[in-house]
Amino acid sequence: MKQKLLLLIPSLCTLLFGSCSSTDAVTCYLPTAEISSNSPLVPGATLELETPFNDGFEVKYNWSGPNNFQSNLQNPIIKNVTSAMAGEYTLKTTKGICESIESKLLVEVNAPNIPCTTNKNTIVFTGSFAPIKFNSVSTSNRTDNFTMTASSSQGDLRIEFANDVKPVPGIYTICSSCPTSFMEKNEVCVSFNYLDLARAREGVVYISSSNGKLTAAFCNVIFKPSSFTLNASTTITEN
Repeated sequence: MKQKLLLLIPSLCTLLFGSCSSTDAVTCYLPTAEISSNSPLVPGATLELETPFNDGFEVKYNWSGPNNFQSNLQNPIIKNVTSAMAGEYTLKTTKGICESIESKLLVEVNAPNIPCTTNKNTIVFTGSFAPIKFNSVSTSNRTDNFTMTASSSQGDLRIEFANDVKPVPGIYTICSSCPTSFMEKNEVCVSFNYLDLARAREGVVYISSSNGKLTAAFCNVIFKPSSFTLNASTTITEN
């Protein structure tokens, strides 16, 4: 990796005459570090700051950012981000007397723009079907998939994630071919057992978190069982 180092060199005046002295300034540069993140994020998500720069164990990393953020890790992670953590993050690397020019990165943290509004723990339908109020919303990871289940006497809504780890806030794509064990980590399987078992085949689910409780929302998602079609929107928060 290219480095520039200019050493202190006594001038010819000093060497030859001894009655005068002059030195050249020491300058030493490290390459500017490339930095990246998984921005944009929604509140409650995990921010991952990364740099591939590595010039040995002697390199020191100096990250700084909004909300008084400081870190000396090469790839710091910030959990449960808030809007106050959005803004410019910088990294300067040093090695001995050498240092890099400061690298800069903009991180966005925005609440998801959900294009519909529904009452909490209620699913509504376009058409003649009446809204359904869920009595409880629970989560489980006892199987191979983390699951949110909203229950009522009329039917249960189920959202399955790709693995058994609690999902991070974000926007998830409804898997068109679920149920399957081959979902990507940003996909979900959504089913609704109402009159008949129905599965959603397209759309997105917005996942957020507050005080450790997950909220899931979706808008105008089409469920297509064998006998009828439902156009449904909901917001559910675990109890």
